[in-house]
Amino acid sequence: MKKQNTREKLLDITFEEIYINGYAATSVDAILKGAAVPKGSMYHHFRSKKELVLAMVKERLFPKMDQFFNLDASSGCALESLERLFIAMSKNTPLITYGCPMYRLMVELSPVDSDFDKLFRGKYKQLVKSFDRLLQKDIKQGLIKDTLNTKEFAGFVIHSTWGVLSLSPTLSSAQRFLRDTDFILEILRNYY
Repeated sequence: MKKQNTREKLLDITFEEIYINGYAATSVDAILKGAAVPKGSMYHHFRSKKELVLAMVKERLFPKMDQFFNLDASSGCALESLERLFIAMSKNTPLITYGCPMYRLMVELSPVDSDFDKLFRGKYKQLVKSFDRLLQKDIKQGLIKDTLNTKEFAGFVIHSTWGVLSLSPTLSSAQRFLRDTDFILEILRNYY
């Protein structure tokens, strides 16, 4: 049980450190200090910083992304789901302050590491596919005009949301986030 607790602490602290500081600026020593574990304990669970961060992405970051982008076909129409998503996101202070952790890591690591690039591409495609299915359901139910390119629009929603979240902390606020994402909703409303 102790090994699991140490591993979990390492993953949690790694998420926090990398979310705020980025991959390059986060040292193994900072992670170990935050988790209050000796270096040997980390290397018992992970061979390297990269392996630790890959595990954190899969076990901490991606579940958080799935939670926020929970846009399955049973959650109502696409417009209502997106409105709920944006309201929930606006209430998440770290998200508004620091931006999307996946987007930040993807920008930092995908160009320089193929393992991270492959991982992030797969999750991105999954997010787009999830919202595309919801839009397709609305078209089949006659709620949305069939002139909407659902796959392209689903990607546009993800990109635009990341863009709104990529402002510096001094420019970010929940009010600004909701105001900016309302433009995304307005575009979608035109198809209903």
